[in-house]
Amino acid sequence: MTELVAVVGERGRLGDTVRYVLQEAREAARSDSDRVRFLIPVGGGPDGLPRPAAEALAARVETLADADAPSAPAVVTAFAAVVGANADARAESLVDAVPADASRIVLMPELAEFDPAVVEGALARRAREGVSIDRAPVGRRIVRPPLALSRTAPRVLATFGLSLSFYLSLGDPTSAFDVATGVLSAGLVTAVLSRTVFEDEPSVRTLASALRACLFLPYLLYAVVRANLAMAAVVLDPRLPIDPSVVRVPAPEGRIGRALLANSITLTPGTLTVDVVDDELVVHALTRRSRVDLVAGGLVRAVSLVVGESTPSTESPPGGASR
Repeated sequence: MTELVAVVGERGRLGDTVRYVLQEAREAARSDSDRVRFLIPVGGGPDGLPRPAAEALAARVETLADADAPSAPAVVTAFAAVVGANADARAESLVDAVPADASRIVLMPELAEFDPAVVEGALARRAREGVSIDRAPVGRRIVRPPLALSRTAPRVLATFGLSLSFYLSLGDPTSAFDVATGVLSAGLVTAVLSRTVFEDEPSVRTLASALRACLFLPYLLYAVVRANLAMAAVVLDPRLPIDPSVVRVPAPEGRIGRALLANSITLTPGTLTVDVVDDELVVHALTRRSRVDLVAGGLVRAVSLVVGESTPSTESPPGGASR
């Protein structure tokens, strides 16, 4: 008996992943005894689930498999206790739960810790050969907002006022020439960008956000300077104490808040936003200090204050980092 093993989690498009895996199993089947094993990580790390959540996910997988074509191969759901102090150890515990006769492992795209390279390394350390590893080619369903919004009077006036104020702040607001060229420049900017600058209709709430943003800039500058000094200390240390990892950071709901947080994290040395998954940012952290500061949530709270949204929970799962 040979098995195709699919490692799944609770994030992402589970239905599409299950259908893809079953279709692959049908195409590769060599006998009626071939089957599919859906493996669910239970325990620590960003991909591990608490036992109740894993059991609920297993029930969903079985329901989706039953709803597939009548010719679907035999389906088994199983749990893999992922334990260990680091990502390598947890990957090895995942591999230990893979049957010895498995010929292929398919990983759900949204798995952050268990990617093909990590699982392949664990297989090599366990002297497991002849197992192919890949991610299910199931893309995220993205609902794209319109690139341009309607041109309304509040948007036009706010864009013009903001552009003119910025222009005059760089020149002499008492100079007739600067005022004239400022009005001309602000008019051109408004004609081109008034439909894209503001996501929502400008209001008093927008002004309040702008004022809060003025307070956020010094905080961001402080975070950038502190991170630069921390990175300089790491580079100058002969031991080069880096601990690269990937963490998930809860993000504000709105596009502006997510974009502001993602770019603020990337501007801060030692951290880099690499993806957006559901309501979280996937961030690469170079050192343990940068990871701890990120999970502490100071930057998340500051951005939430600017955009006027409630602060998302920044509690991290046990061992919520992957190397």
